[in-house]
Amino acid sequence: MKRARARLGSRSLVGVTALVSFLLSFGGCGSGEGDAAGAGGDASGSGATGPGDAGGGSSGGNSGRSGALGAFPFEPSSVTRGGTMTFTNVGAPGSWPRRLDRAPGDPACDDKDGSDTWGGHCCLSRYETESDRLAPFDEEMTLIFKAIRVKQLAIYQPADETSDAWNRVTAWDERGISENIWFTQQGAGSPRFPGDLTKNDCVGYVMQEPSFECGDGRDYYCPSDPGILHRGFSGSKLVVFLGSMDLEDSEVEPCSGAGAGHPGPWVAFVASELVRDGGRKWNGLCNCYSKTGTVGDGCGEINVFEVVMDENEFSNREFASTGVRSYQEGHVGGAVCKADCERDAVLPLDVDVVDACAKKAYEIGPEIEVGGETEGCPVWRRPRGDRYFFILLDEQTRTIQVGMLHPENLPPNMGVVPTFPVSAERSSIDSLLSLRLPG
Repeated sequence: MKRARARLGSRSLVGVTALVSFLLSFGGCGSGEGDAAGAGGDASGSGATGPGDAGGGSSGGNSGRSGALGAFPFEPSSVTRGGTMTFTNVGAPGSWPRRLDRAPGDPACDDKDGSDTWGGHCCLSRYETESDRLAPFDEEMTLIFKAIRVKQLAIYQPADETSDAWNRVTAWDERGISENIWFTQQGAGSPRFPGDLTKNDCVGYVMQEPSFECGDGRDYYCPSDPGILHRGFSGSKLVVFLGSMDLEDSEVEPCSGAGAGHPGPWVAFVASELVRDGGRKWNGLCNCYSKTGTVGDGCGEINVFEVVMDENEFSNREFASTGVRSYQEGHVGGAVCKADCERDAVLPLDVDVVDACAKKAYEIGPEIEVGGETEGCPVWRRPRGDRYFFILLDEQTRTIQVGMLHPENLPPNMGVVPTFPVSAERSSIDSLLSLRLPG
C-alpha cells in the first residue's frame, strides 16, 4: 500500500483553510472576557442559556462514586467490525504561547503584546516543556461534545505513578448516575449533563467538578467565565462513552437562535488552557492554539470524531475525521472523504475505518506516526446506531488510541465496556492499545 505523509492526508491545505475559516467565523462573537452573560461563552455566539446550564438532563447532580455503571440497552443496528486509529511517537519537548494578565509593555509578554479578538489587551508569553511523554497532551484537557447523543460516559486515569490500576474519575449514565462532572454550553454551568446534545449546535464542555484556581492571572490567564474554570484531565487518560451520531439535520437548532443550525457531530479533546482564553476557544487572536500562525502548532487539540459539514468539496456527512494538532508536528491526521465519496461504495461495508484516498476499508487499523508516515488517509464511516467511542492517551507508551466498537461485537478482554467498572487494570488498558481493528 502506498504510504503518505501523516500530516495532512487527503485533506491537504484546503482542509486547513476550511478550519481557519471556521475559526474566523466566530471571531467577532462575544466579549473579550468570555463572561457568562456575553455571547463569547459559546462558539455560536448565543446569549441564550444552553440546556446544560438550565438544570436539564436525567441526573440530579453529582453523587458519590457508585459501582459499575452496568451495560446499557442499545439500539439495534447492522453489526460492524469496528475500527481504530493509533497515533504513535506522541510527545516532544517544545513550547507554545500562554496567555497572561499583564499590562501592556510588560517584559513577560514576549510572544505577543497587542490586541485580542475583541480589542482587549493580549499578553502572550512563551511557555516551555521538556516532557516527551504525550506533551502537550499530558497537560489538563477538556472534553467537547456537539450534536451527538451520549448515553453513558466514563473517564479513567491511573491511580498513581506506581499502581497498575486506572480509576474511574468521572462518570455519567442516562439512568441517573453522575460523578465528578461539570458541564456548560453557556453560562456558569452545573453538575447536570443532559446527554442528548442533538437538539442544537451549541458547543458543550465537560470537565471535573472541582474549580480551577488560576490566581490573579499574572502567570495564567483567568477569564471572568466561571463555567469553564473547572479542572480538566491531566496525564494519562481514557475517555469512553456509549453514544450515537444519528440525528435529523433539519432538526438541529442554531445555538444563536438565528439562521440554520450546524448539524455536524463533533467530539474533541483540547487543552483546558485553550478554552480558558477569554472566549472558550474562539479568541483566535489571543490563545495558545498556534505559535506561528500555522493551524494548531500550539498547546494541543484533538478532533476525536468530526463530521465535516462546511458546505464545500471537503464536506461529507457520511464520514468523520480524526486529527491531532500540537507544536510537535502541527497538523497530523485529519484526512477527510470529500463530497464525492459515497458511503456504500467503500467496501466492505462492515468496517468502520476506511481509506479516503484508496476508497476502500482497512483490513487492519492504521497507525499514524507523529513526525513519520501512515498508510493511506484514514477516516471513519459515520456510524448508524450506537457505538462505544473511545480515546486513550497513554504516557507510558506515548500513544493516542482512538476507536469505535459496535455493542454487539466487542473484542475480548476489554475490561471497561460494557460495564464501566470503578477501576480497570493495566492489562485492560494494554488490550485497548493493542487493538488494530478491524483486524
